[in-house]
Amino acid sequence: MRTRRRTLSYLLAFFPAVILAGILGSIIQTQFNLLAIGQIGPAIDFATRLETTLYDLQHFGPVYTAIIFVVFLLALPVAHLVVRVQKRQFYAWCAVATAIGLWVAFRLIDHFAPMPTLIAATRTTAGTLLLIFSSFMGGLFYAWLSRISRRYLPRSRAGN
Repeated sequence: MRTRRRTLSYLLAFFPAVILAGILGSIIQTQFNLLAIGQIGPAIDFATRLETTLYDLQHFGPVYTAIIFVVFLLALPVAHLVVRVQKRQFYAWCAVATAIGLWVAFRLIDHFAPMPTLIAATRTTAGTLLLIFSSFMGGLFYAWLSRISRRYLPRSRAGN
C-alpha cells in the first residue's frame, strides 16, 4: 500500500501548492499594474495598494489560480516521470516543470486571447519572470509538502 500513501501525499500537496502559486501570482500581477499606473499618474499610497491587492485576490485570483491548476495538472506528472527515470532531484524537477508549464501557458493564452496580452504583467520580461517565479515556488512547495505529508500519513498494516 506504499503506492496509495504516496498518491495521497501528492494529492494533499497539490491543492495547497496551486493556491499558493495563485495567490503569489495574483499579488505580483496587481503590483505590476499599480506600478504601471503610478508611472503615468500620481503615486499610489499603501492603503490603495492593499485595497487593490485584496480586490484582485478576490476577482483576478480565481482566474489565475485556474490557470495554475491546469498548468500543475499537466506539468507535475511530467516532473514525476522525469524523476522516476532519473531517480533524483524531485524538488528541482517539480519547480522547473511548473515554471516552464506556466511560461508555455502564457504563450498559448496570449496567442489565443482577443487582446494583445490577457495578463498585463506578462507585457514585460520582469513581470513574466516574476509570475513564472510564483509557479516555481508553487512547484517547490508541492514537492516539499508531498514529502512532508508522506511522513505523517498512517502506514497500512500488512494483511489489512
